[in-house]
Amino acid sequence: MSRENLKILTLAATIGFSVAVTTFLFRYYSNKNHNLSSFNVQENNTSTTKSTPTPTPSTSSTNSNVNQGQKQQQQQPQVLDIEELIAKCGFCRPEMVDSNRESPNNSISTYHRHYFICTGIPSEEWPAKLYSATPLLESFQQVMKKYENNPRKNQVINASDIKPVNKDSLDIIIFPEMVKLIGLTPTTMEKVLIYFQDNDTIDLSTFPMEIQVEQLNGKYIFICTHKQKDQRCGYCGPILVDQLRDQIKERSLEKEIQVFGTSHVGGHKYAGNVLVFPPGNWYGYVTPDDVSSIIDSTISGDVIQKLHRGTMGTEIPKKEKKH
Repeated sequence: MSRENLKILTLAATIGFSVAVTTFLFRYYSNKNHNLSSFNVQENNTSTTKSTPTPTPSTSSTNSNVNQGQKQQQQQPQVLDIEELIAKCGFCRPEMVDSNRESPNNSISTYHRHYFICTGIPSEEWPAKLYSATPLLESFQQVMKKYENNPRKNQVINASDIKPVNKDSLDIIIFPEMVKLIGLTPTTMEKVLIYFQDNDTIDLSTFPMEIQVEQLNGKYIFICTHKQKDQRCGYCGPILVDQLRDQIKERSLEKEIQVFGTSHVGGHKYAGNVLVFPPGNWYGYVTPDDVSSIIDSTISGDVIQKLHRGTMGTEIPKKEKKH
């Protein structure tokens, strides 16, 4: 083969590789596997053909072609500009790069207990009003509203994408108790909430005997991925979930640290929002560059002050409102 032919083949391979990379990046930021399907980013499969001269069609043929063209135009998928999406919701959006951005410190309210409902529903399928996702969740919501004000300890309740053990019931993870309650129904959930109205923590000798309690170990990281609530969380959250899991695997820490998506935690402008249990450190403005530091702090227990929103179980001074 001549040297000239080799150059032509090399050039063709380079162009082909560039097209493949571009296609991969587009699909990465648009398909539902990366939890961005709510932004209506769809792949345009419309093929382009060269126009060639054709005989003048009859009137009926023209009308048919016009109708067909209108139909194709209506069915053509609407493609959202990836650059526009990143600029609006990504890690380089205005509030993230502003040198005078608002500090995330003390941006949560004081509370002492956190519930995570194991729904088994992927976060990209969560509706904005999450409890409307299933009749079972709606029943749980009615019970939780009834006991949302705990006179002993303020509490926060979120949903997660963790799968429950049984299909016809839900599991609940509770911090700081570090337990999972398995197979809860609305009736047994009410018993749990009533129990915590009168008790500061779980004492198995007085806790409802019909509820299975599993003691948890290790560390848990929850990241807000509730895209139907806010596009910033829907964009940043899934990327952080993937990168945290990848680095945890690379560092052989899968048995020590687990990562899950969580529903709306408040403070969309601080996305990515990351919660680490124990002890219950909340972080905001988290980017992929912070992933390694998040893992290190999860292991050591040290607080990343520049990202710290607050910690469960500590008194959080109220943030002064800007006038």
